[in-house]
Amino acid sequence: MRFDTKIAVVLREDLPVWQKLNVTAFMVSGIAARQTETVGENYVDGSGTYYLPMFRQPVLIFAGSGEGRSGSL
Repeated sequence: MRFDTKIAVVLREDLPVWQKLNVTAFMVSGIAARQTETVGENYVDGSGTYYLPMFRQPVLIFAGSGEGRSGSL
């Protein structure tokens, strides 16, 4: 499946794992709150269990050093 848009999160590679997870969750929750068109319908699995909606696009996670970074992407 091809997507016209994707969500990218760029993290510092020197962060502890718990901080990487925390930052990722924080950042994507802001996208979901402001860009409501990025979120689909409630998800229902094969057993009929309902879950909250998920993003319509793939979320790509990248890591890099903090050197050479600019204030904006």
